[in-house]
Amino acid sequence: MALATTLPARANEAQANGLNLGCAAGFGLVNITSSSVVSSLGTSPNSPNQINGGSTASVPQSCSVSTPTVAQPGNGNVLVGGSSNINAGSVTANQIYRSDSATVTNGPGTTQIDNAWTTKAQADALSVASYISGINATNCTALTSCSYKTINLTGALNIGGALPLTGGINFYNVSSVSNNVDLNFQGSAREYYVFNMPSTLNLSNTDWSIQGDVDPSKIIFNFAQPGSNLALSGSDVFGTFLLTGGGTATLNRSANDNPSRITGSLIVINNGSAITFGSSNGKNQVNAVINGKPLNPTLLRRVPVPGPVPLLGGAAAFGWSRRLRRRLKQSKQSLLA
Repeated sequence: MALATTLPARANEAQANGLNLGCAAGFGLVNITSSSVVSSLGTSPNSPNQINGGSTASVPQSCSVSTPTVAQPGNGNVLVGGSSNINAGSVTANQIYRSDSATVTNGPGTTQIDNAWTTKAQADALSVASYISGINATNCTALTSCSYKTINLTGALNIGGALPLTGGINFYNVSSVSNNVDLNFQGSAREYYVFNMPSTLNLSNTDWSIQGDVDPSKIIFNFAQPGSNLALSGSDVFGTFLLTGGGTATLNRSANDNPSRITGSLIVINNGSAITFGSSNGKNQVNAVINGKPLNPTLLRRVPVPGPVPLLGGAAAFGWSRRLRRRLKQSKQSLLA
């Protein structure tokens, strides 16, 4: 959906996409962690939370790595696995899909799926995080479809894409992060914005914005460093938040009664600590919301990184390489003609 070029959009005003994680496609929230962790997705009937995006039609009978079912907007789903216990509380979602070793209490309808689902979803998320972490100044700027910058996230920042016409990846190697950084994204729907996060993102009563036709689905925050956390209190943000480094995720209503919202998706793998998704304020108000559905970020796959290409199977990676060589050969022939 194109957003107006003159008026910023708050995160809760748009249905967005997130990062396609293979078997996790179709889920606004994925939580796969250890057996000793209890995550709270809602605490009481007086503190409802909402997870929107992804319908039961998004979930095939079996988990296929090569051809995941296209995510569809719908009733909202949560994927739970890793022998975790979930107190679903008052989450507004029609289905919770879980592995056969997970326990769900006080939730809406639940549907059991095989452990292979959550095992593969975990592998997908970890490979995506590894892929992003392997991007550097050399292998990014070697391509015209990738722009590399080192950046400090502090204060109010305008994030403008460098590749509005050709499209591609705007890669930000984040050196430091301050509390309540206020991001305004400006650019093209053709571009991706990838942030490699070194530490916690802590926001209180901070509302990000989008100008132009930037697609929130193409804003990705990679929290692969040990102990990197996401903490939102009464804040609206955009993007896929991928936590694989052992950190925690907390979305709460602020003291002045603003809920927290993610337009995109929240993926937490092997965090070792509980997700807190909306604390109770006893006022029958929504405390936390996730709006979104996954999207397959094809352009991310074009960036060469050391070792195997984790987002593609060997045959698919070979196909990309062959097509790139063919295009280069055709370009050379046209220049010589």
